Amino acid sequence: MVHRALAIALLLLASSTAEAADDTVQGERVYRDFCQKCHGLYGRGDGPAVEYFAAKPPDLTDPAVLGSRSTDEIVSALLARGKNPQSAHSLMASIASLAKKDDLHDAVAYMKTLSVPGGHVSLLAGHDIYTSICWVCHGLDGKGDGPAAAGLKVKPRDFTSKDFSMAGRGEEIYRTISEGAAKSFHGSESMIAWKGSLTPQQIRDVMAYIGTLKSPVATKP
Repeated sequence: MVHRALAIALLLLASSTAEAADDTVQGERVYRDFCQKCHGLYGRGDGPAVEYFAAKPPDLTDPAVLGSRSTDEIVSALLARGKNPQSAHSLMASIASLAKKDDLHDAVAYMKTLSVPGGHVSLLAGHDIYTSICWVCHGLDGKGDGPAAAGLKVKPRDFTSKDFSMAGRGEEIYRTISEGAAKSFHGSESMIAWKGSLTPQQIRDVMAYIGTLKSPVATKP
């Protein structure tokens, strides 16, 4: 199965503000230890601790949240606001103070990979959905060669093929995943309707991930 570090590599290629890969790998560890309980697995501000907050943490998959600021700027602003005990950021700053300075910078570098420029989707969420359900037919690398493909009358779509493009087909592809059996795209009634299992956001997430499968880093090492 595609490793988490490889999914982060995809994020780095997609991000216009990419940090060093080694920093984000360590940053993911720091994020899980210090940030995930509030900000959630994918940074959407839906961690298990949010039920105790009056205001939900910001959604880090929204590119506007961190914007184009550098990691240093974000860390400095966070700690500066945290000096005010009435600040909404004071708790976060207190938690951040428990981490080493380098670890804090790595965590912010990782947070910056959680958003995709121009979209409000999570490639990591899409990766996890794809490698949980889609790969069975479409294959881990998206080549249409999953273990269930041999039993289908029509080969599943090869997402890495030069003939496959998502450009201008967002609505059509969304409908295919949601409703299933959309012959205009898939060409096979074997495509299952996922609208009862996946939320609209999850469908958009997996679409975003599928869009990365033509990248060389999406192939197995």
